[in-house]
Amino acid sequence: MKLYRLAALLFLAWPLALCSCGTDGCGPPPNGPGGGRTPTFQYARAAGGCHDVFFYKQTADRREALTVWVERKKLGLPDKGSKTFDLAAAPAGVRVAVDLWDEAPEFSPYCTDIAGRAKKSATWKATKGKLTITLHGPTGQKGRPDLIRASARLEGVVFEDGAGQKAILKEETIPEIQLGWVPG
Repeated sequence: MKLYRLAALLFLAWPLALCSCGTDGCGPPPNGPGGGRTPTFQYARAAGGCHDVFFYKQTADRREALTVWVERKKLGLPDKGSKTFDLAAAPAGVRVAVDLWDEAPEFSPYCTDIAGRAKKSATWKATKGKLTITLHGPTGQKGRPDLIRASARLEGVVFEDGAGQKAILKEETIPEIQLGWVPG
C-alpha cells in the first residue's frame, strides 16, 4: 500500500519539477513577456518616418524599434513650430512605444506595403515622460505640399510591458526627416 501511494505521489509531482526549471515552456518565460527581453534603447540605424507624423528608429540588429505616432490634424499641430506632450496625460492621438522581435524582420515593418513573416514578441508602451514634436514646414518639393520635415525629442520616458516591468529611456532624438506618403 505504501508503494502505491509513493508511486502516485511521484506521478503527480514530476510535472511540477519540470516546470520549476523554466525550460520546457510551463509557466512564464524566465525573464518576463517577450522572451525576457527589455528595450536596450541603443538605436543605431537612421531614423525613418511616413504618413502624417510617424517616426521610427531601430537598433543595429533591427530587433527593436522606437516608434512615435502623432495625429497632426486631430491635435492641431502647426505647419511650423513645436508642441510638447506629457506622456502621462497624453491625449488620444499620441502614441510612443518600443516594438521587440525575436528575429529581425526581413523587410521594414514600418512605412511600407510589404509584409514580412517576422512577428513582434512584445510592445512596450510609454506611460510617462516628455515628447516634443517639431514641424519644420513643407519640404518644398514641387507638387507635394503634403510632404513635411519634422523631428522628435523624447526625455525621461518610462515604458511598460503590460506585465509590470518598466524600462526608462533617458533621452532620444529623431533628427529632422521627411514625412508623408511616398510610393514604394
